[in-house]
Amino acid sequence: MPKYDFLWGTLLFSFLCTFPFIVLTLYSFRDHWRFGKKVTLFIAGMVFVLQMVFTPLRIYIPSLHSQILDMVSSVIYVIFIFVALKEHIGKLVFAVLVLSNLGDFMVTAGKCVEALFFPKEALLVYNVTYPLFMSMILAVILPVTYLLIFRDLCTHGEQKDALSECENIGGYMWRYLWLVPATFYLISMDHFYASGQSNLENIMDPKRTLFLLAVDAGSVLIYRIIVKTAWLYERNVSLLAENHALSLQRLQYDSLNDRLENMRRTKHDIRHHAALLKEIRDKGDLSALDDLIAMYTKQNLLDQPLIFCENETLNVVLALYSETAAKYDIALSVKADVPKDLFVDKEELVVLFGNLLENAADACKEVTGKRFIDLTAAYSELPSGTHCLSLIVKNSCGKISRDEKGVFHSTKHEGDGIGISSVKSITEKYGGACSFTPEDGVFTVSVILYG
Repeated sequence: MPKYDFLWGTLLFSFLCTFPFIVLTLYSFRDHWRFGKKVTLFIAGMVFVLQMVFTPLRIYIPSLHSQILDMVSSVIYVIFIFVALKEHIGKLVFAVLVLSNLGDFMVTAGKCVEALFFPKEALLVYNVTYPLFMSMILAVILPVTYLLIFRDLCTHGEQKDALSECENIGGYMWRYLWLVPATFYLISMDHFYASGQSNLENIMDPKRTLFLLAVDAGSVLIYRIIVKTAWLYERNVSLLAENHALSLQRLQYDSLNDRLENMRRTKHDIRHHAALLKEIRDKGDLSALDDLIAMYTKQNLLDQPLIFCENETLNVVLALYSETAAKYDIALSVKADVPKDLFVDKEELVVLFGNLLENAADACKEVTGKRFIDLTAAYSELPSGTHCLSLIVKNSCGKISRDEKGVFHSTKHEGDGIGISSVKSITEKYGGACSFTPEDGVFTVSVILYG
């Protein structure tokens, strides 16, 4: 039979061994691509083209051994996974080995079923009937593999705020879990090469194929237990971190409320002081008037603006920190165009602005030269009808300390800063984004929220 008669069968064989697995991998790890969408898809396309190029090599260059081409093909796919995806290496190795086991079963079962229905064509290796049965088997095992294994193999943004200690434990788990599919892969290799028969004879033997089916079915159940356990662990870690952040926000909110209550009491005292001023005026006691004015000046009650924006909650926070700025000789500039009614919860609004202003004030206290805080907040409605709150805070700062992951350290205690974590948590809740940039003695925070 002419060589070109095998070309279509070989092309379909290579397609089934490449394209579905690339799609499964990229979709399962869709939130962990190392590059942007265009670059990642370009790399995937190049890998697919390279794999398909090996097809005519099998037909028209007989001197090339098929096993060598299979090995090169596998190496290219492994390199693609490690280059395109940004995940723990143990989890990636786990995925590669699971896919290898899946691919081996598809190849074996497809040829075995072909031999049952078309025994003569099965001897031709790459007859078009072979990929036909492969595709039927793949249509069954691919969705099952995704639902039982790959859907939960990689969480999508749920563990971003997990505690560092728990993340380290999760990495430790995946450092060794890949050994489980590696063991099943060795069993599969033993099935193919330790029987003393040719590879084609092994594949066409129904008994050996049923044995491989039993092994793979058991392995899938074990993979399912492993992946589900790891998913539940990561989910619990995420919930623990979320509860931790909410507890911190509650403490910060309560602390701010205490300070705001003191401020309200001070304003309440002004009414009594007004009566005292009237009494001083009636008596003409100028010395008592001087003492009262000195007390107000010392407490910065006469110098601070009372109205910053229409939003009452935010206005109180800004007024509170304007006193802090005046106390520590910090030049505070506020431009806040925020309406009375806002889509952001009042408690979260206090935590958001309170954390940023408190961090800014703490950073300014460490500066010996000019101290300043510039805050700009604006509310807008996009053409799509989405409400938007944007916030930019710039402040003078000294040396900024960060760990190897770029996480900012707190200036108040050992470890990471809590305020930034709370800001990130609120930002994610409202589907927004935030950035923290220290540059040339100025720390800039940008936040945008949608509602």
